[in-house]
Amino acid sequence: MTDNTSRTRLLAGIIAIQLSVCASAVLAKPDPAPAPGFLADAGPAVDPSSQSVIAELQQRVADGSVRELRASVDGDYGTALLLADDKVLCYVALLYQNKMWRVLRFDNLGAADAAYRNASKQNGAIAGDAIRRQVLATQLRQYERAIEDAQARAEALNNDMRLVQAQRLRMVEDQKTSRAEVQTAELDSRAARAQLEKLRREIRRIESSLADSREMLPVANKSGR
Repeated sequence: MTDNTSRTRLLAGIIAIQLSVCASAVLAKPDPAPAPGFLADAGPAVDPSSQSVIAELQQRVADGSVRELRASVDGDYGTALLLADDKVLCYVALLYQNKMWRVLRFDNLGAADAAYRNASKQNGAIAGDAIRRQVLATQLRQYERAIEDAQARAEALNNDMRLVQAQRLRMVEDQKTSRAEVQTAELDSRAARAQLEKLRREIRRIESSLADSREMLPVANKSGR
């Protein structure tokens, strides 16, 4: 759970703390997200004044006279255990959304480590719901995008279906027209064939009549000279 990124993130949050009235207000009325009193079993803190401890730790960080022993980040919640360079003086810093909201100082590493572990454990439990909420929000956005894609796909398929149906209707109409034209052409063909047969019969009749007429012509008498 501890890595270089979390260490940088926590130290950046510590350095970014500004000693102002806002800091006093945060300490007087801490963010409701962290569970109050979850360090009660870790042993007594040396300095009960949280504001002076924050100022002290901020100054030590600026001077480089404190080093980080442990650090953990769970979602928006962070915990850091730091040790002064000049004496056995430990600090447990609690952060929410990269902003320090409480610092405890101990002159005993065991008590400080216990406070750090308890704080990390509580932060992990508190952050679980926040992480779950973020996961659910991400899933919701994913589902919304999937719904939009599905709707677009369904609309495209409906458009294709409408085109297919329109084309099918045109094909049916064309087939009906084609069948009607075929039937008309067949009727015309039969009528033309019947007319042709009639003309042929008429031609044969006329030819037969002409042949009969030639047989009936008188023969010239050659002996009458």
